[in-house]
Amino acid sequence: MRKIAVLFSFLLAMGLASAVPGQLLTFPVGPGRPPSMSGSIDYRLNYEKEQFYVYRPSNYNPTETWGLLVYISHADSWQGVPPGWDSVLKSNKLLFVCPQRAGNGCEMRRRLGLGVLAALEMSQTHRIDPNRIYAAGLSGGARTAGLLGFYQSDLFHGTIQDCGADFYKPVPSVKATSHTDSNGNTNYGLFQASAREVENARRNQKFVLITGSNDFRHGNILDLYEGGFLPDGFNCKLIDVPGMGHEDCKASVLQQALDFLK
Repeated sequence: MRKIAVLFSFLLAMGLASAVPGQLLTFPVGPGRPPSMSGSIDYRLNYEKEQFYVYRPSNYNPTETWGLLVYISHADSWQGVPPGWDSVLKSNKLLFVCPQRAGNGCEMRRRLGLGVLAALEMSQTHRIDPNRIYAAGLSGGARTAGLLGFYQSDLFHGTIQDCGADFYKPVPSVKATSHTDSNGNTNYGLFQASAREVENARRNQKFVLITGSNDFRHGNILDLYEGGFLPDGFNCKLIDVPGMGHEDCKASVLQQALDFLK
């Protein structure tokens, strides 16, 4: 009964604060169990201590079912939505949540765990369409979103990856100009996944990789797409934007990505 009372108070507070589109929150109830569990994800996070930035567009109605965009930032503190994204979130009826303390310096198992926790908590406290839960991010956050697409393809059903991607096996180096990450680590773009995780991602997931001609990871992402995702039969789309740098995509590109994920 206490959980129900706490949750009711939380939802009431959210409703009373509807004039405030973005809020930094700590969720009051446990997230429940994910559909499956991966050894690559830390599920032991304390939900009572973690904070999340939740953005609800002005047309949000709590009686309606909405989709969810879980955004993994490159920074530990991120309270806002990328420029221009609000109109797209509004027209597509998508809520936005960004876990805090999940930046590029965060240990990957924790970072992935925060993404899962964000999706589960939002599903507990809002009416969320389980088929429209997407992972997104920029740079290292995009790479994290991509990993969620492999490790938790029964929770996330699409990724929107701005200027960052990885793959589970080496791909031919054709257009990449560097094979180290921003910390100088080699084997940029390579991660480990089980055969089951790969097959589940191939069957259940949609991947959108976004880059641009001025993105310093442009060649890496083209190689990962053309030498990995595409020939290995993943449901994927590359959006290569003329003049785009290492940055969050514009609203029109975000809409292209969402059109593919539908």
